[in-house]
Amino acid sequence: MQLLKIRYFQLKRDLGFLFFVIVALASCISFLAFNHEKQIGLYVTGIVAYLFYNFHNNRRDIAFINKHFENAKFQMINEYQLFLLPFSIPCLFTNYWYCFFVLHVLVLAIPFFNIKSKYNFKFSFVTRFFKDDYIFISGVRRNLISLIILFLLALALSPLKLFPLVALFLFNNVIFSFYEANESVQMLQASQRTPKQLMASLLNSGVKKIVRVNFPILLINSIFNPDLWMFNMYFFAYNVLILATVIALKYEHYQYKSTSNNFQIKLIILILGLFIPYLFPLAIIFYIQSRIGAVKNLSHYLDVVN
Repeated sequence: MQLLKIRYFQLKRDLGFLFFVIVALASCISFLAFNHEKQIGLYVTGIVAYLFYNFHNNRRDIAFINKHFENAKFQMINEYQLFLLPFSIPCLFTNYWYCFFVLHVLVLAIPFFNIKSKYNFKFSFVTRFFKDDYIFISGVRRNLISLIILFLLALALSPLKLFPLVALFLFNNVIFSFYEANESVQMLQASQRTPKQLMASLLNSGVKKIVRVNFPILLINSIFNPDLWMFNMYFFAYNVLILATVIALKYEHYQYKSTSNNFQIKLIILILGLFIPYLFPLAIIFYIQSRIGAVKNLSHYLDVVN
């Protein structure tokens, strides 16, 4: 299988022995999530399936695979089914054993499921709301319909337990995808900021926008469900941490000749910490390491303002 061979060499180059550590960690987290005392197995199933779909929908090599590989869809199916096993096998040992089959059926359909519209709506009015924030202007234009649907869904479900958090999580995940696109070196240098100032400015801007959406929904949810207010605080804090890490990851791997970054795999691993609060310190370490790498990498492009 050509695609699996390529993926093998990529993982061997990028992760090495850490790949097995990550697989073991993902399996442990999956088991704990499916075996969680709040019985969130069905939510976990939906989120894992969505993450695989989001990865497929945002991958940049589909045209290359379709052109150069035989039975391209079949190869992608095998790839997804194989990488799903660390998440699906653990649920066989829980009360949600049937989610093993649900997950594999859902992921099986992903390569055949395409909801991209042939119409390209520009939504020019978005510029008035975000002024010079080109990251959100571009991101919102591409995902406006999805954002509106997810926000209204989270707002409508806000008095209920857990349901609004799933919609809110998906909303935030769309926001995180905004940072996959790379701006030009000229735009970076035009900011007249040091690497640390640039990342702090982007984080400050992103957090303000996340607060405007997350805070009202989490507040309503906490009022109707007082027993969840601590988890809601953790949910918000962890999403801010994910945002900070995504920004750091973007600039850690920034290259002036590349138009985009693909950190979907790392993002999936980070997101799993939403279910296991004691992984919060590990996520902080992950952020610190990425931030150090981002500052070092950006210094090559912004050294004129240091």
